[in-house]
Amino acid sequence: MARILVIRLERIEKEYRIGEGSFLALKGIDLTVGKGEFLAITGASGSGKSTLLNILGLLDRPTRGTYLLDGREVSSLDKAERARHRNRFIGFVFQSFNLLARTSAVENAELPLVYSNAAP
Repeated sequence: MARILVIRLERIEKEYRIGEGSFLALKGIDLTVGKGEFLAITGASGSGKSTLLNILGLLDRPTRGTYLLDGREVSSLDKAERARHRNRFIGFVFQSFNLLARTSAVENAELPLVYSNAAP
């Protein structure tokens, strides 16, 4: 059976401007993730894990490189398009969960469906 790629990063770089200089947080990252696969991103503090996750989650864009999400090039999408893709295709679990205290766990999980006008 052929491997179905969901995520493909090619030569991803993220550069931050600092005054007149710059800092390269990610350099030449290549990554493929197939449908149904799991992975862990580990590394020392400051190694670029959060930067990579922000790019994967469409919270940020790479400075250079190609990001294919389910076969579509998404690294050049504008902020609104990234938000639409993020809301439709990506789920997050943050370190602080940001759950609504007055709702049940199920209601918290259903909330994105309510905002997207989908039936739970």
